[in-house]
Amino acid sequence: MKRFISMLFSKVLGATSNTSNSKGYSLTELLIGVGLSSLVVAIALSVYQLCHQSWLTMSATDALYQNAQVAIRAIRRQAELDGAAYLLVTSDNHAMLSLPYFGFSNPSEGLVLSHWAGADPFDCQGNSSASPSALISNSFKRSNNKELTCKDTNVSGSSYQALAEGVEDLQTRFAQINPVLNTLQWVNATELFGPAQIVAIEVCLRLASGTRLGVTAKGTLVPTKGCNGETIAADGKLRRIFRQVMALPNRLGAYG
Repeated sequence: MKRFISMLFSKVLGATSNTSNSKGYSLTELLIGVGLSSLVVAIALSVYQLCHQSWLTMSATDALYQNAQVAIRAIRRQAELDGAAYLLVTSDNHAMLSLPYFGFSNPSEGLVLSHWAGADPFDCQGNSSASPSALISNSFKRSNNKELTCKDTNVSGSSYQALAEGVEDLQTRFAQINPVLNTLQWVNATELFGPAQIVAIEVCLRLASGTRLGVTAKGTLVPTKGCNGETIAADGKLRRIFRQVMALPNRLGAYG
């Protein structure tokens, strides 16, 4: 028993002696630790910034494609209806075909597509016409707020409503049958012979993100091209060009 107590005291005294004689970290060890910690923090921040930038770019890209899809779908719907005919039943129960009507683009970023309400009573805003003999003329244009807007110009007091955001440019071309040369060529609005010769429309939209995503330092950004091949100065915004060719099924065979 005495021997066991003696051994226990010796171990405790030895541990106390070792603790009192232990040394702290040297200056070199502290500097190395601080340096490694700073490196880990720097790497973590760099990864976070990269992931955050990638997320912003993906979100902006998704918004551009969604807005472009909404805009092109709205125009395509009216292009498919453009000039659509419907049957008018007269008092003696004979059917007659209404005359198709086509309104074409003005040269300054605009497009007008028209059809009779008897073929489809709804305009580009979703409003319906009670009269089948009413002419619905959907006018599309880009607003000063960089929005694609539309309205039925034949409705008194109607106003343009936004369909899509971020639209920097809207350009149109027309596939036109030349009745003299019997050829098909793409022309702009000022070169049209008349609506009866148009069989297709090409719509080009240039969309841009609302915020700047890229580096803004001078000389570090790459310019992009517009709908007509023009150079667009780089400002850090994400831009995409969307082109869509839309056949006019109700105009095919209407020329003569």
